[in-house]
Amino acid sequence: MKFPRLSHVYVKVFLGFWLVMITMLLGSSMVMHFFDLGPDKHLSSQEEASFHDPGGRLLREVVSDAINHNYAQVKMGISSMPDWAIKHVYMIDDQKEEILHREIPPVIVDFLRNINDDVPFFRKKIGQDVFYGRLFSLNDGTQLRLIVTSPNNNSLGWRLFIHNFWYILLLDILISGAACYYLARYITRDIQTLKKATQQIATGDWDVRIAEEFCNRPGELAELGRAFDNMAIKLQKSMLEQKRLIKDVSHELRSPLARLQVALAIAQQRANSEITGELDRIKEAADYLNDVISDILSLPVTEQGGWELDDVVELSSLVTTIVEECRDEAAQKSVTLSLSNNLPEVLIQTRGNTLAGVFDNIIRNAIRYTDDHSPVSIRIDRPETGQARISVSDCGPGVSPDHLDDIFEPFFRTDEARDRKSGGYGLGLAIAKRTVLHHGGTINARNNPVRGLSIVVTLPEIEEI
Repeated sequence: MKFPRLSHVYVKVFLGFWLVMITMLLGSSMVMHFFDLGPDKHLSSQEEASFHDPGGRLLREVVSDAINHNYAQVKMGISSMPDWAIKHVYMIDDQKEEILHREIPPVIVDFLRNINDDVPFFRKKIGQDVFYGRLFSLNDGTQLRLIVTSPNNNSLGWRLFIHNFWYILLLDILISGAACYYLARYITRDIQTLKKATQQIATGDWDVRIAEEFCNRPGELAELGRAFDNMAIKLQKSMLEQKRLIKDVSHELRSPLARLQVALAIAQQRANSEITGELDRIKEAADYLNDVISDILSLPVTEQGGWELDDVVELSSLVTTIVEECRDEAAQKSVTLSLSNNLPEVLIQTRGNTLAGVFDNIIRNAIRYTDDHSPVSIRIDRPETGQARISVSDCGPGVSPDHLDDIFEPFFRTDEARDRKSGGYGLGLAIAKRTVLHHGGTINARNNPVRGLSIVVTLPEIEEI
């Protein structure tokens, strides 16, 4: 049998309901016991002598049990009583012999003189204890005198409470626990459904719907399910329209931009030295705009839309090649590229050269943001079977902990990147993240203990082909 995973809300609801039930059951049982309440106590309230304390209650319980039995049965019943109870009970027959042949204390002998046919009930406080006595007959005609001593403390009362109610309380606690378990499960299952659906939307699954699961719920929950679906539909439509708009605008910009670049090339050929500098700046701006448009068009529409991985690449060779290509750029800042490869051969299923763009972007970002005359470390290893890990660490300013996830969002740039001419436009890591996700891998960023940022990519390996 598979047990459901217990959430924090489920545990809180279950324990809250159960503790309330246990408190109510325990409280009501204590009130009935210590205040001598209950449906069978309507006659006891009419008694002239008070028998509501533990000694009187014990006397009444013994008499009610013994009166329907004969002498031998009563003797057997008294002998089977627990030690804590039997030491407070003395039962004397007509020959003034104790039924269990125990020695009768002198105080009990003196108290017996007060009990006779004219006074069958008697109560008296002697020292710190209260003594109760009663004369009664068994079903075989035998007359017995029952003496019960009640100590000044309430230990006898608590022992009677536990003895009389423990099995009822245990049964009630088990039944209430089962009821609270299913009640908490019923209440929180809708919360779990909402939580799961919200997490799916957060990961980019806009097709999730819950109205059908909520259709048989009470009115408010059914309305909540429909409202959630309406929200998901509107969010899905808004996100798709936004991404489609960006791509459509980018496509529309490409044609005039291409014409501008052609005209600019012709102008540069015919220009004199006086305007060459201005034309170079125009070309630089046009190239920048062309790069932005190219990256926008290469950005996947959704993070979870699967690509067909129809190619295989050897990861170690790929990363080594990219590192060698970046050495000239690193040398301009006196940056040292250090590659540590612990895996001789790593095969990754991919699509075209998409992974080349991922690692090229990450390594060049590290070179761009690391301090001059500092190292950039690239490490390839295997943290677990079937997974390859590539770590790229720089010695730059790092990123605020609040923005470690944001740097993978489109068009997000840190303050340091905005202030630098070479800061880019915030699409490289977004494309890298979505590409890695399409490959079934993960990518995350973390600040180094001393200084700098590390980008860590894990990718699933495939067996040799």
